[in-house]
Amino acid sequence: MNGATAVRGVILYGPPATGKDTVTRALTALDPAFALFSRVKVGPGRSAGYRMGTPEHLEELRASGAVVYENARYDSTYVTDRPGLDEAFASGVPVMHLGQVDGVRAVRDGYPAGWLTVLLWCPREVTEARSADRGDADTPARLSAWDATRADLDANPDFPFDLTIRTDELAPTAAAEQIRQALTEPCGELVMVDFDDTLIDRFAAVTAWLAEYCADNDLGPEVEQRMLEAMRIRADQDVIGRLSAELGLPESPETLWERYSSELPAAVQPFPGVMEALAASRKAGDQVVVVTNGGAQIQHTKLKASGIDNQVDALCISEEVGVRKPDRRIFEAAAAAVGRDLAQGGWMIGDNAELDIVGGRQAGLRTVWISHGRPWPGGAEPDYIVPTAAEAFVHIRGGAR
Repeated sequence: MNGATAVRGVILYGPPATGKDTVTRALTALDPAFALFSRVKVGPGRSAGYRMGTPEHLEELRASGAVVYENARYDSTYVTDRPGLDEAFASGVPVMHLGQVDGVRAVRDGYPAGWLTVLLWCPREVTEARSADRGDADTPARLSAWDATRADLDANPDFPFDLTIRTDELAPTAAAEQIRQALTEPCGELVMVDFDDTLIDRFAAVTAWLAEYCADNDLGPEVEQRMLEAMRIRADQDVIGRLSAELGLPESPETLWERYSSELPAAVQPFPGVMEALAASRKAGDQVVVVTNGGAQIQHTKLKASGIDNQVDALCISEEVGVRKPDRRIFEAAAAAVGRDLAQGGWMIGDNAELDIVGGRQAGLRTVWISHGRPWPGGAEPDYIVPTAAEAFVHIRGGAR
């Protein structure tokens, strides 16, 4: 990060008795700006460190869309809520405690901020000894939670924590200093990247889906070609509706859209080398944000099906933001999703000359055009022209220094 203007927060993940409370206190001692984020708790037991709520309060949060993440444990429900986060960020650097990878992912993706994710760890026997030493009445339940956390990590082997600390090997003050240093050190590059036909082969997936759909409905090659032409770049409910009316397709526009949006994600695949390139970029300290035009539901489904949602820092989808590329505002939203500002600079990678390259340049970003073997169509050229997204990330690492 170039400067200290971005909003930052810390997520401490780990099983019970790994020292989340102790490390948080050490952070606060280093800098009073660090403060424990108190989640809403609905249920019995320990109240220290929580904002106690009622079932009615919980329902109000759910109904208003204010729940970023919730989970149930120890006969209670724990809620990370948007109003609470707003207040915590306004007053300092919140330190959040979570014990589920899904929770870390939900908070990181669902609440725009420059989150530092920290895995705190210690062996099971250390958790047992610490729980006994502090007089916990529910040590067996905490050991079960340790087992669940181990299983959670095993089920998410590729989740990219920013920092891992063994609290049985490192003193709390030293752990806190590592976290503070990692949080304040300059980050790598801000890398925005298109999704369809940049990271995944959308065209191949659409072609395969159309071939199967037309074969199932005895539609000829002329119909298949017309649908492919119309859906080549963009296929939303409006496009589907127009095709249904124009070609007299056997299904209603609503039914056809439902079929398309539910079946297409299974056919999408990342281009070769994409997953490795994303992992390498983030390992180098870059913050990677997918910036894509499209409907929220189908894009989220494709992102999850391809596995790319777990390999980037944030997602910026036009339907959710309310503007489409090449509008500058979608790039502003993408930067804000990871606590950055366009004034700090960054990159845009994409295959569409107008949406990605012209839009990225107008937003003040350096750009890389994915040619897929095509010649540049003309106009102000991007910083790099490469055949694939995997090569684009290589050029960014070279051109950013």
